[in-house]
Amino acid sequence: SWSLCKRKRIKIRITKMAGETTTKAAGEKAASFGKVHVPYGEDGSGHYTLATKGCFDVIENAKELCLEALNKAEKPSSATTQEQALCIADYGTADGGTSMPLITELIRDHRKRDPNGDVLVTYEDQPNNDFKSLFFYVQGIKDLGRDGYSKSYLEEFDNVYVTACGTSFHKQCFPSNSVHLGVSFTAMHWLNKKPCNITTGVHMTQAKGEERDKFAAQAAEDWENLLFHRANELAPGGRMVIVNFCVDANGYHLGYTDKSSVCMYDEFNRHWQAMMSEGKITKEEYEAGTILNYYRNDAEMRAPFAEGTRVFAAGLRLVSAETKITRCPYNEDYVANKANRDAREAAKGIIGTMRTWSNSSFLTALDSNTRTEAERKALVDELYGRYEDAIAADPEKNHMDYAHHYIVMEKVGQ
Repeated sequence: SWSLCKRKRIKIRITKMAGETTTKAAGEKAASFGKVHVPYGEDGSGHYTLATKGCFDVIENAKELCLEALNKAEKPSSATTQEQALCIADYGTADGGTSMPLITELIRDHRKRDPNGDVLVTYEDQPNNDFKSLFFYVQGIKDLGRDGYSKSYLEEFDNVYVTACGTSFHKQCFPSNSVHLGVSFTAMHWLNKKPCNITTGVHMTQAKGEERDKFAAQAAEDWENLLFHRANELAPGGRMVIVNFCVDANGYHLGYTDKSSVCMYDEFNRHWQAMMSEGKITKEEYEAGTILNYYRNDAEMRAPFAEGTRVFAAGLRLVSAETKITRCPYNEDYVANKANRDAREAAKGIIGTMRTWSNSSFLTALDSNTRTEAERKALVDELYGRYEDAIAADPEKNHMDYAHHYIVMEKVGQ
């Protein structure tokens, strides 16, 4: 009948609209996926660990804080079930290599009090993370290349188990009340989404006016959200140590400290902007080369811990916070031994560590509809080549010094 045909047509239209909505949502998710940070280097190569010597130093500076946090966290007694195991979670782990010496120290310290109890080490990062390298390092298949560290903690200790989670730390990653010690090193400055393009540079430290305000608002929202999720995950009495990029009281931040007047982000912007001026990239591509992270100052870092916030209501308390500068090891080595160091090799080391985290920001800025993959990669290679040439001309003035907040928090009993 006509009525039946009409109902069928309506049903078909509704089904089509639902399909269009689902497709659109999936498309938006796909469009945003991989824009924040994509690991650089061949999957399974362990490139991040091998190219970021400074991260070992950053984590070494947190060792005593982490050991103290482990000792003060409420730990389960010796048991054989996963539910009762000591759970250590490493958030934003990348390929896992840079935190392995620390986790070894934590397990060794725990074994003094609990010689046989189960320990669960769980790693978190994005779905596109280099988990292959992570398990190569953890299983002892790939060497860290660090003096004094010859075998994985899995080879050194019994009753230690490893899992990985591919859920973003902007969401809850682990069951509620399950984590006894959480750690995160140089990760939680990455934002959940891009609030806008920055037209006055490539990074939030160069943003002005409304663009700066939008980044600050997104960063505040993300920081409160991710701390709320950590509050849920931590067991009562559990602690977490977060080492995160910041802007310190002197205005120093990654790539800009008292070492020299050269600022890393100004240099990135200078070369990226020159490629636009020369017509090699478009104005839209230049502006799309916005690095999607935010360095919080002290007030911004502390804000979610204030009484009256949902983070406070969830039981998370700030124990301590301080800022530290960690020197760029490639620059330090060149300055200390420049009579015996090649300027080009120093430049390659500095650029190599920068590229591990920034490459995807520039690669995804280039128009994939009009440019081939090879063309886009060649343009990004040119950007880093220009910057490397500039560093090689004067390695002493160029560096990637680190400026971090070292934050300790605990979950109080509910």
